Amino acid sequence: MKTSKTTLALLIGLSASGAHASDAEKDSTDTLFEEILVTGGKENINTLSGSAHLLDEAALEQFDSADLTQVLSTLPGVYVRQEDGYGLRPNIGLRGVSSDRSQKITLMEDGVLIKPAPYSAPSAYYVPNISRMSAVEVVKGPASIKQGPNNVGGAINLATQPVPSASEGYVDAALGEYGFEKYQVFYGNTHDNFGYWVDALHFGSDGFKELDGGGDTGFERTDINSKLQWSFDDLFGYQQRMTLKLGYAEEDADETYLGLTPDDFDDDPNRRYAASQLDKFTSEHSQIHFDHFLQAGDQLSLNTKMYWNTFERSWNKLDGFIGAPYVEASQAGVPVRDILSRSDNVFSRELGILRGEINSRAIPAETLDVTNNDREYGSYGLQFKADYDVSLGDWSHQLEAGIRFHHDYIERQHSTRGYLMVDGTMQNDGIAWGNKTENEAETDAIAVFFHDTVAWGDWTFNAGVRFEDIDASATDFLNETESEKSQSIVVPGVGVHWQFSESLGFLAGVNKGFSPAGATSGEETDAEEATNFEYGLRYQTALINAEVIGFFSDYTNLLGRCRASDTDCNIGEEFNGGSVEVAGVEVYGEILLPLSDTIEFPINVNYTYTESAFQSSFTSSFSQWGDVREGDELPYLPEHVGRIQFGARTTQWEAYLALNYQSEMRDQAGSLNIDDVLHTDAYTTADVSATWNVNAQWMLQLAVDNLTNEEAIVSWRPFGARPNRPRTTRARVKYRF
Repeated sequence: MKTSKTTLALLIGLSASGAHASDAEKDSTDTLFEEILVTGGKENINTLSGSAHLLDEAALEQFDSADLTQVLSTLPGVYVRQEDGYGLRPNIGLRGVSSDRSQKITLMEDGVLIKPAPYSAPSAYYVPNISRMSAVEVVKGPASIKQGPNNVGGAINLATQPVPSASEGYVDAALGEYGFEKYQVFYGNTHDNFGYWVDALHFGSDGFKELDGGGDTGFERTDINSKLQWSFDDLFGYQQRMTLKLGYAEEDADETYLGLTPDDFDDDPNRRYAASQLDKFTSEHSQIHFDHFLQAGDQLSLNTKMYWNTFERSWNKLDGFIGAPYVEASQAGVPVRDILSRSDNVFSRELGILRGEINSRAIPAETLDVTNNDREYGSYGLQFKADYDVSLGDWSHQLEAGIRFHHDYIERQHSTRGYLMVDGTMQNDGIAWGNKTENEAETDAIAVFFHDTVAWGDWTFNAGVRFEDIDASATDFLNETESEKSQSIVVPGVGVHWQFSESLGFLAGVNKGFSPAGATSGEETDAEEATNFEYGLRYQTALINAEVIGFFSDYTNLLGRCRASDTDCNIGEEFNGGSVEVAGVEVYGEILLPLSDTIEFPINVNYTYTESAFQSSFTSSFSQWGDVREGDELPYLPEHVGRIQFGARTTQWEAYLALNYQSEMRDQAGSLNIDDVLHTDAYTTADVSATWNVNAQWMLQLAVDNLTNEEAIVSWRPFGARPNRPRTTRARVKYRF
């Protein structure tokens, strides 16, 4: 991998959040909405004919979580499969799409694609740190037609802090259990027509897992960003604004794919086997984003964005015992997933080696395979959007049209070293095993969309269409093969919202969903396509904001994608899953109960019910599907997900209690009683926080995650049983200036 620690780190800073928005923050809200929000803000959401939610700065401050998955749990239609307990590499799904490494959702920062290579390798090994965001948007159904390339489930946009109109800054520090620490410094200002902010974030933890024989299990992240903005009321006769955003982030994590057996999990869920002692993830991310906004009169606005992102990562981790492609099947070791998924003693010797209790013999089947997954990603592009508002009699139109030119790539080099377990310590076997994977892929994509929002009395109609033209190529240097794949797709969508009364509105919509196949998939593998339907109602008063929305996705083809943790397939290989149906209901509610002029009690509720079924029988070499029978349910899709949050707040203090629930999930597609097959645990956790605004400058906060110390198997992937994070307390102080 090429390593380039550029001088960018000296020039840039980060973005942030505050419990109560200052006047400067409010003044810059329009900038945030016009250029980096994809929903248009909360007021616009109220009449959308599709599902959309926005978490603003105040909502993010309530628990000040550094884990994006914990933040998203406050919204319906979102599924999370935990992996490391801190959300470092989140697994997020929307409306039934696979949550595996968030590969089936469109993920953006300020309206720009932010995955390392969203077309060539869509797994999200980089996700922006939520601590530097001021808002989070989730859009689904017809509301997501303008976003792509993945819109079967929907899109998530993370919005950074707008440039303040006056001097504003803060210092924010938090300390917690398991060596958790988070430090953030932010300052921004505007002088005449030039504004800026700089932001520096550092956080990490010693980790809550205990490595057999001792060793580190924590992580550290550093994120430095800056935004520079020039505003002109009259430049060549137009109001214009230019924004340059620079960013650099790095991570050093002692993270592993290796989990536990069911019995060892019951004894100590936070144990880590000795065979993971060499596991380490390191990465660097750099970005340059340029935004130009032009207001041409009252009706027309133009927005141009240019972006450049690079991501380099190295994950040295246990991949099992030496096997293919280095030795014949008869000499290969037992797959780690098979060892850790059993409660009997069939693989007692192999398990003893993983634990460091048995010494390896110098044979491939007992030699530990430690593979350094070395990858380099890049993406860059240009996107343009025009908005035009026009009224024709009683009809008003909000017309939007956009085009994006995008290029991304990935280079993989996975090199293997063999280690023998000797008295609990891994010793190199001295054999040159060579590279397991050595390939590259790149994609050029052009996306065009047109969207019209029509308002007529109490009715709002939305109609849009998106066109994607994708040309991808890949080279496998080990097998000396090259492949290409071209795809073109038209993705339409329509929706309607009827404001039946001042407080009650109904909505319905239908759109085509799409997720592209990769360059290595071959001609026999199709893109993922589905027809999505949704219907529901919204109820809004001064004290209540509620909605109930049903959704149904009819897949003509479901796409499965092999990752390093899957067995019997090549990384990036894709599989057809045929016809699948997913249906569910989302419930969301905000209730405000004022007790007096000085104290109020907010209550937030969200719940999602989901069911799924394959519509045909087949046998797949994709390990998450296996032998599929018609009617089988999808893996890692919970039937029930919900959260209820109670609060009390005044102008000086606020306190919250949140109860979270998620039902069990299958590890593999099936329809047998879930208790009779490998599955995750159902679990309920409680989170609490209390905030005291001492004065206009000082704020104190105390938060406890997983108050009851619930212990649950939250995933069997990548390898073995994995725990949720145990009870964690953290204290925070913030000084504004």
